[in-house]
Amino acid sequence: MPDLSQDQIRAQLESLGFAVFDEDLPEITHRVNALHEALVNLDDPEIDSIEPLPIFWLAEEK
Repeated sequence: MPDLSQDQIRAQLESLGFAVFDEDLPEITHRVNALHEALVNLDDPEIDSIEPLPIFWLAEEK
């Protein structure tokens, strides 16, 4: 997915009721796009086929 533009970010924030200042918009846009890029790398299409494992062992098993 291509990066969101400043106009798209502004429209989304305003639709949620947030006030957006022009001087903050480039930084907000950069952070949203960076966060999206990092989260896309975590996507694993086969995650639903993996059985979850407990992280903490039961006290009796020590």
